[in-house]
Amino acid sequence: MSHQVLIAALLWAVALWRAPALRHSHKQRSLEICFLSLAAAMTFEIPQVGARADALTGVVSIDYLVKHVLGVVSAAALLDFITAVVRPGGWHQRSRRVTAATCLVLMCAAFALAPAQAREPDDILAASGHRPSMWALLHIGLFTLYIGVAMVLTAALFATAARKTADRWVRTGHSLIVLGGLLGVLYALQRLALLCRTAAGDMTVTDVRQAAVVSTDLKVAAIVAIVLGSSLAPVSVAATAWREHRALRYLDPLWSGLTQAVPSVRLAFAVPPRRTRLRLHRRLVEISDATLALREYVPAEVQQRALDMAERAGYPPEARPAVAEAAWLKTATLATGRGPCAGEHPQPGGAGLSKQDELRWIRRVSAAYDRCPAVTAFATAEATAMLEEHRKQKP
Repeated sequence: MSHQVLIAALLWAVALWRAPALRHSHKQRSLEICFLSLAAAMTFEIPQVGARADALTGVVSIDYLVKHVLGVVSAAALLDFITAVVRPGGWHQRSRRVTAATCLVLMCAAFALAPAQAREPDDILAASGHRPSMWALLHIGLFTLYIGVAMVLTAALFATAARKTADRWVRTGHSLIVLGGLLGVLYALQRLALLCRTAAGDMTVTDVRQAAVVSTDLKVAAIVAIVLGSSLAPVSVAATAWREHRALRYLDPLWSGLTQAVPSVRLAFAVPPRRTRLRLHRRLVEISDATLALREYVPAEVQQRALDMAERAGYPPEARPAVAEAAWLKTATLATGRGPCAGEHPQPGGAGLSKQDELRWIRRVSAAYDRCPAVTAFATAEATAMLEEHRKQKP
């Protein structure tokens, strides 16, 4: 299988994967148009597709023109995407579109003026050793120059964006796009140098073939880097959603136990299942509210006895606070029948932690609440003693 087929398949896969983005923001539509155009352009590089296009249209080397037109459209869409990411307020939008349109018109005119059998400079030179048409050289020169400028802007603007973002995934994606842009610049410079030597008649068949290998490698590497870099952001979103969904599952035992004991803390509005971040935030809020409500049902000494129990049960020092927290919370859920008690109450753990640290803390508490036999035994014994004492105190 040729590299053209592999790259075209990769680009079509990415374009189809991102197809729903056409309904989203201008930024996402621009990137999707970039990939669709690039996938179509690489498809026209497949020899069988090019031959079929020539046969259907009756225009010699029409695939050569179409792939370059699509390449310019793809680069222009990439610049739109970059502008939306780095400078959402816009950046020379009218000038960029006028430049792209002018380049397309001049490319088409140069292609039409070139002799039919001399429109592809590399092929005509490698096949016959003759100098190709200057119109053909102008056509490919305009295309290469536009791609080179677009890649310079891509590398420069995404380098700025990479320095400013704090998200590791996004920063890595931007860095890969910068790498792709730099490879694209090298591709353009190498191609322009080749065109200048061709125009001067200073190229041999061997030189052309060697240069074609280098330019193909640079082009493929640039495309792969840009595809991977632009795909990391949605992958990051998916990975974050998966982590949040997993965190919801880990918190469910604690949340269910606490909110069944004090159902009044459950918020009334419904959250769609796909809104995992909002659901997780809501669950943390409800656990926090339930913890504050339940602490009124147990005296402060229960928390100390829970810590002693965790030590006797052999839990390591770093695990004991979470086990103790789970123990007194489970005790409180079993003791709600006696009503709030007077005096001091347990101090909930996790105060003053960052969001990530708070989530890790509550996950540990939930795991102990759900899976530690010592916690269940402690809570049952403490709650039974508290209820018995409450009954004795009744007149």
